[in-house]
Amino acid sequence: MKKGATFCQKYRREGNLIWPLLLDNVRPDMRIAWEEPFGPVVPVVRISSVDEGINHCNASNFGLQGCVFTRDINKAIMISNAMETGTVQINSAPARGPDHFPFQGLKDSGIGSQGITNSINMMTKIKSTVINLPASSYAMG
Repeated sequence: MKKGATFCQKYRREGNLIWPLLLDNVRPDMRIAWEEPFGPVVPVVRISSVDEGINHCNASNFGLQGCVFTRDINKAIMISNAMETGTVQINSAPARGPDHFPFQGLKDSGIGSQGITNSINMMTKIKSTVINLPASSYAMG
């Protein structure tokens, strides 16, 4: 707030539920721009060029999710490619994806991947058993 970032709504709490806060006009030199808050705060960094966005992505420590909002899908893909993060939402809020695609993290934010297929693969050990028959069989030619 001292450096110009602004909350877009007031702090709101209902029982144990803390509503998320959108923090707008975050600059890359602010701690919230490069350190994952792990709380209900969504920092918004506005950029004026793809290069500026890519430079910010390279400096970021985010590893779980990130979002890109733009009308230019080509620029969104270029910035998404530069983001070292498990999931990039283009023109949508961060969210745990449905189980048909994995929820994953990079850097120190997450190890491994969650999702039905990936979870089964991570918890399954493949073992092969070979039976050597004493006599020829149809499988042996």
